[in-house]
Amino acid sequence: MKNYNYSFETERLFKESGPFFHVCSKPVADVIFHGDTEKNLAVLYLAIAAREAKTVVLSYYIMSNHVHVLLKGYGPKDFYERFCSLVNNYMRRHGRKDSLLPTEPTIVPVNTLAQFKEEVAYILRNRFVVDSGENPFTSVWSSGFLYFNPRLEELLTTVPYVSSEQLSKRKVMQLTCTTDGTLLPPGLHFINGSLAPSCFVDYKLVEKLFVNARQFVFSMFKNVESQAEAAQRLGEEFFLPDEEAYKVAWKYSKTTWAIDDLKKLGPIQKRELAKHLKLTYSASNGQLVRITGLSESEVNALFPLSAKPDRQK
Repeated sequence: MKNYNYSFETERLFKESGPFFHVCSKPVADVIFHGDTEKNLAVLYLAIAAREAKTVVLSYYIMSNHVHVLLKGYGPKDFYERFCSLVNNYMRRHGRKDSLLPTEPTIVPVNTLAQFKEEVAYILRNRFVVDSGENPFTSVWSSGFLYFNPRLEELLTTVPYVSSEQLSKRKVMQLTCTTDGTLLPPGLHFINGSLAPSCFVDYKLVEKLFVNARQFVFSMFKNVESQAEAAQRLGEEFFLPDEEAYKVAWKYSKTTWAIDDLKKLGPIQKRELAKHLKLTYSASNGQLVRITGLSESEVNALFPLSAKPDRQK
């Protein structure tokens, strides 16, 4: 009965709190945001755009050449237009017209609680899947460190901050890198000159919808197949790290041929497995060699036109 109540109450909270949208800018250059300063600026622009569009940020990740944001509210397009305007005006002022964000984003409605959890996991895993040094729970450029963090409340009550209402016009222009009188919404908190994500991300709602830390962590690593569905909704290529690709391959082998050791697969089965990993998870040719046991020449013969750089290295 306890689990039923959790499920019922969480579903009710999801339906009452929405609507929700996953907003993603499409990559147009190898790198848009250079270094810590510009990524910090992008986070600030997220907060400004969300407040002005009367939306609430629930999760985000600032990648080098695109941005993922999960929003609550009816203004995802207004949010992106404002964010895009702030970023692109900055780029134009610095002579970087090749780094402009596209004016049309990808906006995916989040219709179910299950999808909500998939979208949060997809956003927070975005860099982790291609960089083994990234941690989705501690990345500086995502909201991942906010959720189920036992030290967060202690830090928020002990670390001194400056509120946006206390800042001079000159300081606001300096922080926003604007000269057009851009205003900071009230209630934003700055620590050592950088915006504190906790002041504009509704991480507590995300925690309530996941119920507990166990479910949150489970969604990150235990249901990786659902991440392919999230990528498909966004029209993005999907990719798994070797460790997760191996588990998916093992599961496919076990289910399809009742073989629980990939080394026991025959040549035909290995090729079928390679096709499955390529078509479903966009596995690189190098990854297929490592996972399936096929030789490099065999894999390249199967996929001569779709070979991709080996992102594991």
